[in-house]
Amino acid sequence: MRKVRIIEQMSLDGVIQAPGGHEEDRDGNFQYGGWAMPLFDPAVRKAIDAAHGKNFDLLLGRRTYDIWARYWPKQNNPMADSLNAATKYVATHRPDSLE
Repeated sequence: MRKVRIIEQMSLDGVIQAPGGHEEDRDGNFQYGGWAMPLFDPAVRKAIDAAHGKNFDLLLGRRTYDIWARYWPKQNNPMADSLNAATKYVATHRPDSLE
């Protein structure tokens, strides 16, 4: 049986939204997308890589999957390689539109 690992990037005030880009997730008129990227450094990347391990699957919500599917397949780095190789399980009520 596999272990379930949860990896979240959360601000001190509890925001778990749009760490990647300013326009990534504007739900609820959220104005601070991309908040995590200026703070991202090699130590953060190393911790995330270690948390993922070598072989893993991803359980994603539909909106997160849609964001990831537009970004990660176009990246060329070790983190992208591991994310792209992972089997993705997507919680959605619109499975017919998954690519």
